[in-house]
Amino acid sequence: KKKKENKKKDWTRNFWIANKKAAREGGKQQPRSSTETNTKTHTHTKKKQAKSDSRGLKMLRFRPQVFQTNSTRLHWAFLFKRRLQSTVSGFRDASWVAPPANKAVAHWLYCSAALVGGVVVIGGITRLTESGLSIVDWKPVTGVRPPITHKEWEEEFARYQNFPEFKQKDKMTLEEFKFIFFWEWAHRVLARSIGLVYGLPMMYFFWKGRFKGQKALTGYILAILALGGAQGAMGWYMVRSGLDPRLLEEKRKATVSAYRLAAHLVLAFTIYASMMRIGFGLKLPRPVDFQGKTTVQSFARLTFAVVFCTVVSGAFVAGLDAGLMYNNEFPWMGGGVVPPRDHLLVVEPWWRNALENPAAAQTWHRLMAAVSTISILGLNAACVRHSATLPKMLRRSMMSVNGVLALQVGLGIWTVISYVDIPIATAHQLGSLLLLTTIIRVCAVLGSRGLYLA
Repeated sequence: KKKKENKKKDWTRNFWIANKKAAREGGKQQPRSSTETNTKTHTHTKKKQAKSDSRGLKMLRFRPQVFQTNSTRLHWAFLFKRRLQSTVSGFRDASWVAPPANKAVAHWLYCSAALVGGVVVIGGITRLTESGLSIVDWKPVTGVRPPITHKEWEEEFARYQNFPEFKQKDKMTLEEFKFIFFWEWAHRVLARSIGLVYGLPMMYFFWKGRFKGQKALTGYILAILALGGAQGAMGWYMVRSGLDPRLLEEKRKATVSAYRLAAHLVLAFTIYASMMRIGFGLKLPRPVDFQGKTTVQSFARLTFAVVFCTVVSGAFVAGLDAGLMYNNEFPWMGGGVVPPRDHLLVVEPWWRNALENPAAAQTWHRLMAAVSTISILGLNAACVRHSATLPKMLRRSMMSVNGVLALQVGLGIWTVISYVDIPIATAHQLGSLLLLTTIIRVCAVLGSRGLYLA
């Protein structure tokens, strides 16, 4: 429509320029005759109709029964339906541009989510290097500054020596302490920086009225802020479980509670997923209706839930050090597809084994990984079944899901056979974030609301 309007404006402008020029030269430019106009319009219409017919024949090549009927009306009704579906599908990919306010809020959420992802990755390194208990104080403001002088380092090291982890290790130099201190300090400082990166732009957007009239979106934004505060408290609550003096009395390894570690990780993934889902939704138009959309959307939501449960099971594998079992006999566990009964059922009641027994935790994680793979394959099958009307953006999103899935499965196997090598295990944790992101993208494409912010 804009192109037609621009052409009309250009023709009018050129006509009057030529008319003025002719007037100066003593003549006058005449508008084209109605016969010439009608002839040109008729030719253009014929070309357009021929192009439409050609496109319609291409669409109908897989339905020959349409050509066998004597009903011309049926033929053109089907052709019009397919043409309309193609046009609407193309609207999502090319014609809709997010308003500037939508882009600004979406990019803010993307940056915040990237920081959350960075904190998750550094937190994984902190856990793998056993650095999480190196800072024994909770100082939200003054703790940003690390020890600098040699005397400050000695004082910090002396405080660490009073807690169970050092007493169990018994041998650690100051340089070794500096190494583990760095990872825990980086994890905490980066986590606190999220408060500034998320909070300050949020206040600016509220001041500018970007969320005016969007009650649901406002609620989500404030809920993420509350989850961020809860996450900080959960982090310190988790660390305290590893500083308990009773660990020495009970002769248990000084480590954080697997339950609290899982809660800490699940909160981080929840915050990340919420930010990405809202950000994707702000940059996408209203959802496109296509044949089989309800089925594909149901599969996408189910896949997201299954993958999220797989992440939760991975948190218990990390908290129980279950990745260090059955490393040299992959894909078997204890000589079979699943470990023997005496390996699986150690804790009473039986359902607590998946949460407290390393063998059962790794079995649960492998089972959930297999279910996630099957769920994604089912989502692919639903998309292939309705591929004739599938939007291009959804196809591209599914390609991303499949690529990251293959990478994540490979990293998971490599993590086991490498005896949880730190770089590989860290990449596996990052892969879980990427896989969740691609599935969130699919859900956003299917369920976007086309919000317009002020």
